[in-house]
Amino acid sequence: MPITSEVIGIPGSKPALVLVHGLGSAGTIWKSLFEGLREHFVIYPIDLPGHGAAALKEEPLDPKSLAAQIVQMLERDYGVHQFHIAGNSLGGWIALETGALHPERVLSVTALAPAGLWHEGPTQVLPPSLTARLIAKCAQYFLHLAYHLPPLKAVGYRKITHLWRELSFESCKDSAIAMAKSTGYMPMWRSLRHKKFEGQIPPTTPVKVIFGDYDLMLPHPRAQAREVAPKHCEWIVVENCAHVIMWNYPQLTIDFIASQVRTKSQ
Repeated sequence: MPITSEVIGIPGSKPALVLVHGLGSAGTIWKSLFEGLREHFVIYPIDLPGHGAAALKEEPLDPKSLAAQIVQMLERDYGVHQFHIAGNSLGGWIALETGALHPERVLSVTALAPAGLWHEGPTQVLPPSLTARLIAKCAQYFLHLAYHLPPLKAVGYRKITHLWRELSFESCKDSAIAMAKSTGYMPMWRSLRHKKFEGQIPPTTPVKVIFGDYDLMLPHPRAQAREVAPKHCEWIVVENCAHVIMWNYPQLTIDFIASQVRTKSQ
C-alpha cells in the first residue's frame, strides 16, 4: 500500500494526530506546525499515493478509498488504532470520510478548507490548480530565482492565497517540489470528479470545518455548502484568510487542531 508517513514524537506518549495534505501537495506542507503540535500529539503527516515519498500503484484513489487506506496503514505500520485527524483541501475531504467510515477510531476531525462540500462534484477535465502545477514543474530547477520574481510567484500562488507575497521561501520550495513531482496529481483528480462528501459522522465525534473568507480555490457558496457538512460540525470562517490556512495563520491552525483534544475530553 503506497500511503506513507513519518512519525514525529514518541509513539504512545500522546494522542495520535494524522495530517492529510491536498491535491499536488505532500506531508511537508505541515512543517511549520510540527513544533507547536508536538506539544499535544504524536504526529503522522501522510503522503498520499503519488505524492511526496509515496508510490503510485493501481488502486482506487477516490477520497473514501484513501480514507480506508490511511486507517489500514496506521494500524499495520504503526499500531495506531485511535487518532485525531486534520486535513486541508482534498485532505480535509479525506479527513471527513475517515470520520464517517471509522467513527470508532477517529477521535476528532478538523477539516481546513475541505473539498467535497458541494451539491455537485466538479465536472471539468482539468483541476483548477493546473497552472500552479505547470509553473512548479518549471520553477523546481531555479527555485531561488523564481521566488524573487514577483510575476512568476504571483502566477503560481495568487489563486491559492491573496497573501502570496508573504510566503516564505521554505513554504514555496516545499510546495513547488511536491507539486512538480506529484505523479498522483491527475489520477487523483480524475478519481474525485463528480463526487462529493456524503458520509455521516456521529455527533459524538467533534468536527470543525474551517474556511478562509478569501478562498478562491473553493469559493463560497458553490464549494462551501454547509448543508453537505456534518450537521453537528462547528463551522468557522477566518477573516483575511485564503485556501491554505497553515500558510496564513500557523498558530491559529495549531490552536484549532489542539482544541479538539480538550473538546473530546469534556
